[in-house]
Amino acid sequence: MSIDTALLAAARPDSARPGPSEPAPGLAAMARFEGSAQAFWPRYLAAVGQALGARRVVLLVRKPPAAWQAFGQWPPDTSASDVEPMLRLADQAMLGSTACADSAPDPSAVAVQLAASPLGFSSDAVLYVASDALQPWPLWQNLTELAATVPLQFQWRLSQADPQSGMLGANRLFEILRLTQRLNQEPHFLQMALSLCNDLAVRFDCDRVCLGWVDRSYVRLTAVSHIEKFDRKASAAYDLELAMEEALAQEVAIRYPETVATRQVNRAHERYARQHGVPQLMSVPLRLGDQVVGVLGLERRAGHLSEAQAWELGLICQSCLHQLQQLRRQDRWFGLRWRDAWRDWQTSLFGPKHTSWKLLGVASLIVLLVLVFVPWHYRVDAGVALRSKDLLFMPAPFDGFLRRVHVEVGETVAKGAVLAELDTRDLLIEESMAAADAGRYAREAEKAMAARQLAEMQIALARQQQSLSRVELVRHQLAHAQLKAPYAGIVVEGELKKNLGAPVRKGDLMLKLAQLDDNYVELEIDQVDVHEVGLGTRGEFALVGQPDQRFALVIDRIDPAATQREGRNVYLARGRVESRPQAWWRPGMGGNAKLEAGERRLIWVLTHRTVRFLRQVFWL
Repeated sequence: MSIDTALLAAARPDSARPGPSEPAPGLAAMARFEGSAQAFWPRYLAAVGQALGARRVVLLVRKPPAAWQAFGQWPPDTSASDVEPMLRLADQAMLGSTACADSAPDPSAVAVQLAASPLGFSSDAVLYVASDALQPWPLWQNLTELAATVPLQFQWRLSQADPQSGMLGANRLFEILRLTQRLNQEPHFLQMALSLCNDLAVRFDCDRVCLGWVDRSYVRLTAVSHIEKFDRKASAAYDLELAMEEALAQEVAIRYPETVATRQVNRAHERYARQHGVPQLMSVPLRLGDQVVGVLGLERRAGHLSEAQAWELGLICQSCLHQLQQLRRQDRWFGLRWRDAWRDWQTSLFGPKHTSWKLLGVASLIVLLVLVFVPWHYRVDAGVALRSKDLLFMPAPFDGFLRRVHVEVGETVAKGAVLAELDTRDLLIEESMAAADAGRYAREAEKAMAARQLAEMQIALARQQQSLSRVELVRHQLAHAQLKAPYAGIVVEGELKKNLGAPVRKGDLMLKLAQLDDNYVELEIDQVDVHEVGLGTRGEFALVGQPDQRFALVIDRIDPAATQREGRNVYLARGRVESRPQAWWRPGMGGNAKLEAGERRLIWVLTHRTVRFLRQVFWL
C-alpha cells in the first residue's frame, strides 16, 4: 500500500479518533492517559498538532528493511501533498534525533524519532509535524522533545498498571540501566561480550545466547553464554554462523519455528535447529546507526520472546553496542586496526553517501593526474614583423625639380617601370650651351694653330675638353632623370605626388622599393623566454590581417644583445619563411609567432610564470 493510501485510510477504527468537535487532550496530559493503546495514538497526534499549532501531524512506522507506512495522521482528512519531503525527513530523523525541513532557527517541518513504537521494539517510529508558518526553533525543539517522550511515558504507565500488557515498567527500566552500566565497565571486548551473553541467557531464560560479529559481510562467532572457550571450527559453530548470516543478509530478526506466515528465508535456521536439537531459535541483527555490526542468537526450549521481551532485549543491546564496537577496535593489534580503518575509509569513499562530493573529488583527481603526467607541447610567444631582404632606397640623382610621379605607396610595379621623373628642361639648355662652348673652343684652337700660337691652342683645346665633359655630365643626368624600377616589387615609402614641382637635392630619398619574393620575419623574443629557443627552432606565425592562416618558419639568427622595445628587453631574431609567399603580404606587417620549445608537463606550462615570479620576489 502506498504512503498516500495509508495516510487517507489511517488503518484504525474511526471510534478511536477524536471528532472535529471533540477537543484533544493536552500534550502533557497524554502521558497520564487511562485508555488503551489503540485509543492513545489518535488522541496523541491531535494533542501534538494543537500544542505545536501544526497544519499536519503524521505518525510513520516501518519494520526494516520495509518502507515507511503511515500509522495515523491528524487531521484525518488531510491529503498527502508532501510525501517525498516527509519520507526524506523520516530517514534523516533515524540517523539523528530530529530533522528539519528548513535550516534552523525557523523550520517549517520537523521529523522526530520516537523511542516507543505502536508496533513494538522491532519497528521504527517517526513523528512528522508540518506547519504553515515558520516557527521559532527553541519552541519547536522543546515541544518536539516533549512530544517524543510522551509515548514512552504512557507505555511505562501502562506496563505498571498491567505488567503483562507489553512494555517495561519503571523497575525493569532501572534494572536495564544498572545492567548496561555494569557491562560498559568491562575493559575488554571478549569479557564484555561474554558477560552480555551470560546476562541475557539468565534474564530471558535461554538455554544459550551467542554473539556473532560482522567481519567483511561474514559473521564470526565471538561469544557463547557460559562457555569461555569454544571450537570455532566445529560444525555447530559453523551452522550457527550460517544462521546468523541469514539474518544479516535480510537485516531482520528471524525466528524458527515462525509463528505466523512471513516471507523471511529461514532455511539455515531450520537446518541448525534440526541438526542440533534446538526447539526455539531467534537471530536478532544488532544495528549501529545504519549498519549491522553483529547478530545475537537466542536458543530456548519453549516459546519465543514476547513483544515486551524483544523490546527489552533491543534496548539492552542498543545501550551496550557502541561500547562493544569501541572495545573491539581497541583490543585488536595495530595491523587489524589499520586494516579496519582502511576498510571504513573505503566504505565511506565508495558508499552511496555524498555522491556529488565524491564525483567532484574524482574529477579533481583526474584533472590533477592529467596536469602532472600528461606532456604538452610548450610554445614561446613572440612578436613578429614581415621584412624584405632586398629593400631599395631610390634617392634623387641630381638637383632639380620633381616633374612627374607615376606610382603611389603600396603600388606593385614591374621591372623597368618608370616611377618618377625630374624636370630636364634646364639640363637640355645646359647641354646646348655646353655643346656650343665645345664648338667655339674647337674653332679657337684651330685659329691658334694656324697662327702658330701653341699656348693659346692648348688652352682652347683644354676648354673644349671641359665643355665636352659638361655635355657628358648633362647627358648622364638626362639619362637618369627618370627613376625606373630595377626589379619587380612594391613601393613601401614615398608620397611624391603632393610634392610635384618642388625642388629636390641630390641624395634626397624619394622612394623605397621592396621585393615580394624574398621575405623574412623579424621576431621579438622576450628575455625570459630566449633560453627556450635557439638556432633551428621551428614555429609558425600569423599576421594580423589574416589571423586564421598560419605559416611555418625556422630561426636562422638571434642577435646576441638585447634591444629595448616598449620598456622591456627583447632579443631580435630572424626567421626564414618556409611557407609559400602570399600575394597579399606586405613588408612591415605584424603579428604573433609560436615557437616550439619542446614538451613540458601541463602543470608546468600553467604555473611556471607564477613560480618564476614567486622565486624572484621571495628569492627562492
